[in-house]
This record gives sequence, C-alpha cells and structure tokens, in this order.
Amino acid sequence: MMLAAFFSGVLVYSLSAETIEDTGSPYTGKILSPPKYNGSAESFSLKTDEGVILDITHFVGEGSSFFFDEFKAGAECRVQGEIESFPAASNPGEFDYSGFMQKRGYGGQVEVEHTAEITCDGSSLLGEFYERREMVMDELAGKTSIALWPWMKALVFGEQTEIREETLQAFRKWGASHILAISGLHVGLLCGLIYVLFYRSGVMTLSQVKILILSVLPIFAFVAGSQPSVLRASLMACFMAILWYLKMKPSMTDILSAAAFILLFINPALLYNAGFQFSFAVTFSLLLSANFLGRDTRAWVLSLRVALISQLALLPLQLYYFYEFSPLSPLINLLLVPYFTLFFIPSIFLLFLMFFSLPEFVYEAFTAMLGKIHVKFIDAVLYLGEEVNVQWVTGEFPLSWFLPYYLCFYVMMNHVVKGENRAAFCYGTLLSLVLIVHSSLPYMNEEGKVTFLDVGQGDSAVIELPRRRGVIIVDAAGPPHFQENRDKIAENILMPFLNSRGIKKVDAVFITHNDTDHNGSFAGLLKDIDVGRLFVSPYDEGDYKFKKTELSAGDTYGIEGYEFHVLSPEEDHLDKNDNSLVFHTELGGKGWLFTGDISAGVEKTVKEAHGLLPVDILKVAHHGSETSTSELFLDTFEPGIGIISAGRNNRYGHPHPEVLHTLEKAGVEVWRTDRHGAVTVTFMDDNIATVTGFLSP
Repeated sequence: MMLAAFFSGVLVYSLSAETIEDTGSPYTGKILSPPKYNGSAESFSLKTDEGVILDITHFVGEGSSFFFDEFKAGAECRVQGEIESFPAASNPGEFDYSGFMQKRGYGGQVEVEHTAEITCDGSSLLGEFYERREMVMDELAGKTSIALWPWMKALVFGEQTEIREETLQAFRKWGASHILAISGLHVGLLCGLIYVLFYRSGVMTLSQVKILILSVLPIFAFVAGSQPSVLRASLMACFMAILWYLKMKPSMTDILSAAAFILLFINPALLYNAGFQFSFAVTFSLLLSANFLGRDTRAWVLSLRVALISQLALLPLQLYYFYEFSPLSPLINLLLVPYFTLFFIPSIFLLFLMFFSLPEFVYEAFTAMLGKIHVKFIDAVLYLGEEVNVQWVTGEFPLSWFLPYYLCFYVMMNHVVKGENRAAFCYGTLLSLVLIVHSSLPYMNEEGKVTFLDVGQGDSAVIELPRRRGVIIVDAAGPPHFQENRDKIAENILMPFLNSRGIKKVDAVFITHNDTDHNGSFAGLLKDIDVGRLFVSPYDEGDYKFKKTELSAGDTYGIEGYEFHVLSPEEDHLDKNDNSLVFHTELGGKGWLFTGDISAGVEKTVKEAHGLLPVDILKVAHHGSETSTSELFLDTFEPGIGIISAGRNNRYGHPHPEVLHTLEKAGVEVWRTDRHGAVTVTFMDDNIATVTGFLSP
C-alpha cells in the first residue's frame, strides 16, 4: 500500500525542467555523457553554465559525422544555435517525447548543421572511464559471435539497441522486460558468481569476498550503463555487504528505502523514469512476499511465483504506459526466467569475466556455441508466444484506479503470506474485478466519439459508437513514399490510440481511395487489430491482401441502428481522388459528410443528387486543397463545423488560404489537425456534446 501511494504520487508529481531564454547567442557548458549515434543522428547532453540541460543533435548525412568520435564526457563546449522544443504528442495514446524530456530535466534541443557551430575541448575523469568502456565494447564486439553480441551488450552493458525490435516487443508483451533490464537478478548472479569463484574455491576468505564485491559493484553499475534498476540493485547489495560486515541485520525494506532516497536525492528526475518505477515496485512486492516464496524451493514453482507476483505488482504501471498485458505471461516467464537465471546470464557473465584470460580461439568457439543455443531457444519461445498470445487491451489505466487495485493486491498477498488461501482467493477475485470493471466502462458509456487523428498529410478517423456498439475507421493514412518505415504511423499513432481506447476489434474500415495518405497503414493495422469488413470504391485498385467489399452510390452499411449511406462514386471519374468514397451518416442527431479527396466537380454532382441531406459536420475534402470545397457546395449543405486533416508546413500549402476564407465566409467553425492535433467530437444519442483539439481544447 505504501508503495502504491508512493508511485501514484510519483506519476502526478510535477518536476519542471529549468528553462533558458533563447537569445541565439552561444551556449557554453559541459558534456554529461559520450555522444550517441542511432543511425541517423548523433547527439549528446550539454549542461550549460546556467544549469540547464540541452540536447545537442546533428542529423548525419553521408560522411558528415563530426563529433560522435571526437567529443568526450566532461568536455567544455560552446554551441551556437537556437533552442527548439521537443516534438510533442498530438494524439491520444501517442508517446509524448516533449513531456518525457522535460521530466528528465531537459530545457530544449539545439540542432547543429556545421562544424563552425560547435567547439569542444578536453574531457573529465568520467570521460576517460566512458572511453575505456567503449574500447572494451568494441573489442568484445569484434570477437563475440554475431548471434550472441546483441545479448551480451544488453545484459552486461545495459544497451538493447542491437536486439531485434520484434524480440523486444515480445518481451514487453509478456511482461518479461525485467529480464533484459540489468537489475537485482543480474547483480545477484554476479555476486553469486564472485562468491563461488573466490570463496568456494578457497582463494579468499568470506570477508575478502565481501570487500571484493563492494569494489566490483560500482564498476559493474558504471559498465552496465548506470540505469536506475542496476543502481538500485548495486546500492542494496553494497548496503547489505557493509551492514553484514558490521554484523548488523537491517530490514530489507529499509535498505530498499535508503537506496530510493539516495537515488532521488542525486537525481529527482528519476521519479518519472519507468525503469525506476518498475524496479522498485517489483522489488518491494517480492520483499514483502519473501516468506511465501521460501516455502517451496523447487525451481519451477519459485519461478512461477516470482513471475506471478512481479506481473501483478507491475500491472497498473504496465497498463498506464502500454494499455495492454498478457494474462498468460507467467507461463512464458516459467520458461524464460529459469533459462536466463540458471544458464544464459551466468554463461554471459562468465564469458565476460574470462574474456581477457581465455585464448581468443577458445572464447570465439564458446560464444559461437552459446549463440547458436540461444537463437534456437529464443526462436522457439517466440513461436510459442505467438501461439498462446492473448493480449488483454484495457485502454488507458488512470491513476485513480491504482488505489483500489493495489489495495486488493496488498490484502490478497497479506493473506497468501499468512496461508489464508480462502481470503486470498476472495481478494484476488476483487483484484480481477477491478480490471474487468475498468475494461467494461466503454460498453456502459452513453457517449460516442469521432476522432480525426493527426497523421500528418493524410486522413484517419475513428468512430466509436455509444456503449461500444461498433468501431469504424475511415481511412488509415501511411507515411510518405520516401519514409523507410512503412508502418511508422500505424505503430506510433494508430495502434497507440486504439490501445489507449481499449479497442482490439474494428467492425469496419472504409478506405476512401487508393492513395498512401489514406490507405498506407492498413497493412500495419492488420498485424494487431481484428478487422471485420473492408469497404472500398469499385474503382480502387489497391492490393489490401484482405477480402474487400465494393460500395458505390446508393449502397448502405448498417451497424447497430446506425447507417452509412454512400453518395459517390456513381461512375468512374477516371481520377482516383474523384473516385473517393463519399458517405453520409447521422451521429448524435447530426448529419456527417465524409468526402475523401473529391474535387469541386464531384462536389457539384453530390450536391445535385443529395442537396437535401442535413450536413452539420463536414470532413473537408482533400486536406483543404483549393480544388475542393466550393462556395456553392457549402451554401447548399450549410455545415456548422468543418474538420481539415493536413500536415504541418506541408509542401502542398494545405489548407489553402482561399478555402479557409470560403469556410469563414460560410460561417463554418474550422478545426485543423495541423493546429489542434487530433480533433475529437463527443456525441450522445441525440446531440453533440463537445468538440476538442488534443493540443488546443
């Protein structure tokens, strides 16, 4: 309970980053850590003389890197440039990079383009340590098998950048990310390895081994990347070694609290670090469950209990950040935890410790063999995980729900520890009911929503009918053709939004026409979303790899009493934009008209055939292009609200000033995704409740 209150406070506590007035003049300060390179940009953190942390970034073109290999931690730098804000989330569920960086204490970012804009000189002792760390990593990378190196880099140096994204996502879904994040498990194994190698072998006395552990742990914490989880575990291990040396036996929860106090005193911004929250939540829960865990020392039973308690302790935090979890994850962890704990991590650590003493050919042979074993194991677990994958998408889990959840969890575990199984079962049932009730709220909500997502220069709207009687998506915009990651919008915007709303199944998808800014993310959606039906124009030649139903003027799609009437196309206009599906529906007692990318010519045809239809809310055609939204069209339908989906500073100049003038002249209230972010219209059965913009309510 204390931990629940603490972490709830953590998430709402406001720690404002210091800001600095942007004068455009040079900023001077010290580099906090070595520059990092991610394939497209090199960057480092600069703490200015005013105490503000800035992110200094250079986007790397071919052969244009100029500080990644030169500047060191602790170097004194002088940077010329303008401070810019970090990209902010503009959609519900989207990762807010701006808020993330501000909570870490950053005041902004400066992009440098030329070597003349930045000069750095010198380094610090810490910089020299970082340089030695990089040298060791480079040497290991050259001699460790390709299959094993990504895992050694993650489990020894705390850097997961080379593990496949597919594998990282799978571990997250299974609630097994703690295995890859260096924490108490890894620190405990390292201490155990030192104990066996030096004490059990008779090389050192127990007191000498404790001193050795105290000496090694700070070095290991630094080598492992100084992440909150490894710092927490290392601090606790050091405290225990010192107190045992002094023949004192303090409470483990007191040691955990002391570690938290020291880390937060040094860096208060850790309050917002998910790794910090996850690490302390799991550790605290396992400490309180120590008596229960120790009753059965069989490896598989202990692993299952640890996995279950860890999953339950992390569940609210996991739902807060990711909106979903796998109820079967303890079963997957039953395979992963023993394998990593008893075999793989000890093997990795042993190879690392013996790297400099083993002959090169022996080291390479061992890493090749271990790499082959590990690849086969991971592939088998990934396959099994896909077969038993059952994701419970609960939607956004507000902080107000943390209290009832953790209250039930604490009381349940208290009865488990006491052996009062019947009472524990009752409170476990209540804990499950908290999740069930929260997941059921959309099905009891009388409000419906239509959300026009900010997908840049494209269209995507999600219609949620009241009481979740149906979910319809109108268009699924993809990134431009030059974007390498074809699923970027699906992964970063569409799926996070759907997950945040607790949506796992979509009844229907309308693709207005075959353009990547309207259908480019459909394939990405199919990977994680159950789609009922796909509707397209008869003249849409797109390859959707999904059974499609063609709709044309006069057709109607109905769902739970709501009808979507297709108004166009009635014939082939010989232009994919003009062949867009145009349909009318009634939501909240108001008429809605979705227009795709039709031009003024098709608008005239629709007007002549359906001019008597009520239109209160208009999805403005073609992102506000000057080829659409004629004055005659607006005078005929007289919409009260117009919604424009367009990208910021797009090269087409959308929405066109003339169109905005026409809308203003017609008395239309205009909402724009490029200015307001995602635009959400909330409605009841017979009225429109609110219209809000994610960035400008």
